[in-house]
Amino acid sequence: MIGSRGQGDTERGNLLAEEHKFEWESLLQDALVEQNAHKLKEKVVEAEAAIFLRLQALEQTSDSSAERQALRDASDTLLTLKRNRLKFPDWKPN
Repeated sequence: MIGSRGQGDTERGNLLAEEHKFEWESLLQDALVEQNAHKLKEKVVEAEAAIFLRLQALEQTSDSSAERQALRDASDTLLTLKRNRLKFPDWKPN
């Protein structure tokens, strides 16, 4: 499980006690299963914010390459979700 290594207060504080997941993982899952387009847009924004905040927190750690990759994958998933279900423009970064 991502982040279950117990690497200090940052990770423990970010874990959801009842599910033993990071907040961004739960928010991503919520977005993936949401059927209402208006609610989906809100859930995508929440998940993106949580991913951004987690990436900022990981800047302070050295052993987080697996979670960083999971965060990149989650970001890619949200972008695909925005393109396919919310009909956002298909753009690619330079």
